[in-house]
Amino acid sequence: MRIINKLATIFLLLIVSTFLYAGGQYYIKDYQITRSQYIFKKLYINTGESLYCGTPIPFPSTETLTAEHVYAADWIASHFECSNRITCKHPDYKRAEADLHNLWPELGRINSSRSNLIFNEIDDSLNAHRFKELCDDFERTSASGGNTAYVEPRDSVKGNIARSLFYMHVEYGLPLKSMKPMLKRWNTLDPPNKHEYWRNERIHQLQQIRNQFIDDHHLVDSL
Repeated sequence: MRIINKLATIFLLLIVSTFLYAGGQYYIKDYQITRSQYIFKKLYINTGESLYCGTPIPFPSTETLTAEHVYAADWIASHFECSNRITCKHPDYKRAEADLHNLWPELGRINSSRSNLIFNEIDDSLNAHRFKELCDDFERTSASGGNTAYVEPRDSVKGNIARSLFYMHVEYGLPLKSMKPMLKRWNTLDPPNKHEYWRNERIHQLQQIRNQFIDDHHLVDSL
């Protein structure tokens, strides 16, 4: 009986420990709440700029304002063994999809063009500027001829993107899809600036968790 009680106690401690140390945010229930109540009403309130294009907020009336998941929502759903993001009911998926550290404002058509493509460094000779008149330094290749399509953002936000992805990787256990060496370079190339520090602080106020890789971007070296 004593052995059984001891095993039961160990099992209970393991359950409690797992709950206590599970990462990520628990403050916002799901993405619908983030979209309707947080990102454009409490974080970006008619200020800031789009991630890939640097278009000032508010956007021109001809453009749609959207929230871009840097770590694609489809990737998150797949990690939690859901067939798609729309029907995924996994609680960890819902809080990960809602996490403000992974959400950035973007023009609707640029958001759609990025879709769930992996980030990469694209050879300039490919002339992959899809929206040159609108977003001069957003590059996207095509999947024609059996090639994999990729996206390369402007240099000035590569570090922001890397630190968002590293945050999601550590807090939710999400895979980096072979991007880690490149993202480490991006983190060094583009260290946090004043806006990113402000954003980290504001998100901490809103969902009670910080992005540790913004507080100390050298932490990436240990991954």
